[in-house]
Amino acid sequence: MKETQRGKRFIVIDDFLSERDFCAAQELMEHATFTRQESVISIEDGPAFRSKGVQFRDGLEAFSKDGRPKLYEELADAVRAYSDFFGQVGADWDRIAFAFWKYPAGSRLGWHNDAGQGRQGEFILFLHDRWRPSWGGELKLIDEDLQESKVEVTESDLVLRMEALIEQSTTSPVAVVPKPNRLVLVKSETIHTIGRVDQTAGDTLRRTLTGFVSKSQKRAAALVNAREKFEAILAAG
Repeated sequence: MKETQRGKRFIVIDDFLSERDFCAAQELMEHATFTRQESVISIEDGPAFRSKGVQFRDGLEAFSKDGRPKLYEELADAVRAYSDFFGQVGADWDRIAFAFWKYPAGSRLGWHNDAGQGRQGEFILFLHDRWRPSWGGELKLIDEDLQESKVEVTESDLVLRMEALIEQSTTSPVAVVPKPNRLVLVKSETIHTIGRVDQTAGDTLRRTLTGFVSKSQKRAAALVNAREKFEAILAAG
């Protein structure tokens, strides 16, 4: 495992899993049940295939003690290790959600930023055996702090809003090739897209385990209320 690239809003880690664990991860994906998913971003994207999601909340430090696949344990460890990126477990996040995805030739996912729902960020682990750069499917992202609330954008369509923000950015998109056993960490609110998988990929699918790191909104609200009550007591005293 080695960090090969880092930007303001993303980190690339190559050779993330050992050969044995990578094969085990592929086998886990092979036995998953997938359903066809139409894009929630744009009707022009084409379909993808998603497995049933898995989500863990409290007790994240005990991934290996209750029969959960080692793949999830390895990813949880990586998220905790990059506390400077995702924040501290408990204080900044308390949930990790996982799902396998398959993108066939002809499909993509339009520009979006995965903002909201208490998300601190996400990660993408590429699980195909082989990927030629000419097959497309790159993870493209804007490595710049562009928030809709800070830029005047009037478009109602999500993709058009994202594109309007990109037009006002001062950088060009970074393209991360979907190299096998490559893990990419991405901060929340990062504008990104999955490039269309080229027809020359044939039957080869872009295979990933994708997950979100987030903070329970109910718990966050409870902490705020508790702090406000405590401050009120101090003020009254």
